[in-house]
Amino acid sequence: MDLISITGWTAFALVALFGFLFAATFAIEQEKRPAVIAFAVTVAALAILGTLLLIDIPFREWIIPGLIGVVVIVGGVVALPRTRSEALRIVGKRSRVDERDAILHRFYRIEEGTPEFEAYYESHPEKREFDEKLRAMPGLAEPGSKTHDPVTSGFQAACFGLTEDLTRELDWSPAPMDGQKVEIDPAEAAMRLKGFARYLGAVSVGCTRLDPAHVYSNIGRSPGKWGEPIDLSHTHAIAVAVPMAHEMVRLAPDSPTTTETAFEYQEVARIAMALARYLNNLGYEARAHVDGNYRVMCVPVAVDAGLGELGRIGLLVTPELGPRVRLAVVTTDLPLKQDEPITFGVQDFCRICLKCADICPSASIEAGGKLDHNGVEKWQSQQDTCYRYWRLAGSDCGLCIKVCPYSHPDGSAHDMVRWLIKRNPMARRLALWSDDLLYGRRPAARYPYPDWHKKN
Repeated sequence: MDLISITGWTAFALVALFGFLFAATFAIEQEKRPAVIAFAVTVAALAILGTLLLIDIPFREWIIPGLIGVVVIVGGVVALPRTRSEALRIVGKRSRVDERDAILHRFYRIEEGTPEFEAYYESHPEKREFDEKLRAMPGLAEPGSKTHDPVTSGFQAACFGLTEDLTRELDWSPAPMDGQKVEIDPAEAAMRLKGFARYLGAVSVGCTRLDPAHVYSNIGRSPGKWGEPIDLSHTHAIAVAVPMAHEMVRLAPDSPTTTETAFEYQEVARIAMALARYLNNLGYEARAHVDGNYRVMCVPVAVDAGLGELGRIGLLVTPELGPRVRLAVVTTDLPLKQDEPITFGVQDFCRICLKCADICPSASIEAGGKLDHNGVEKWQSQQDTCYRYWRLAGSDCGLCIKVCPYSHPDGSAHDMVRWLIKRNPMARRLALWSDDLLYGRRPAARYPYPDWHKKN
């Protein structure tokens, strides 16, 4: 057997290995379209290469090396050593955000007929008409909403309700178990806290100094006296992320995704409260910041703590799961060794991708370039129109999370792509083209519901 044949059959084996690996990965994930495309492309490539190897055609000794050379060159280019990734840029003075400006405050805290309600709309008269129309619509999964079911709607209500009951009071005091504060090195403290968080179920966790710009200025939705200034003297923060199950998120924008949201907020709250209580046991001040009871903004704290990058959709995009996570934060006066912010190509990828903006049914996701928002150069989604669609759909939507190429489940095929798109801009463009080919620009909801979550 000559060198051309040996090289050709080696390439044949590699194409078969990786092609059928990808096809099998998609089949296991119940992704019919990408599985069929991957299988068909692999078979076509093997047929062409096999024909060249088995039939003595003119210029065979040039065609085979040429094809292999093209593949090697392309592979080498997309796998070039990682180039410096663009980081989020601070471009101006940042001011603290009033929690009363968060849209959920208007629908989950202030009630008609109360002084707080009238005070808010006296200072924001431009929002009253819009909000009155939304209040006339049923809430998420409530009777009359698009997703309401007398049996399954109780799942998300149970999780959200339990989280609210358990987290209503989080301003605990230090209570050292040995009667005095435990002196602990910042590096050791960070190591133990991160290990404890992962043991409790966190998929990623990091520590950082608490930036005062990430602390809300006034109480809005969270418990406490409405409108009261927030005074949080803690110096450090631990950001915690838990994974959202891919088999639930891919059912967006229907109710199983909202059930998953509710459950994971419950889970990350449990972890954050345990971390805060542990710190109290060492004799330090600590507060958990969880769904419905925040004093800080979780996403920018998580960015500072190195959990991921801020993406176009305004959510944290992690290297492991993309935006398919839920967050909580613990703040404390215990000094902790800081983790550094990370960059892995998200700013560049989000710039060229636009799948979330294309599929957003309310056109709430910025489709243009970044702008200066409160001193940060970023994309800014529109809260009001996003939430209006939630009420129309009867769920918390999640389509933007579902279609994000970073959200694909763990597996050797997807892990290989994640590794490549960290490398350079060309790898990101190739990955985006492949994602569009395999999944489409606007993938439809075509997946079976879990038996326990099927509507009556």
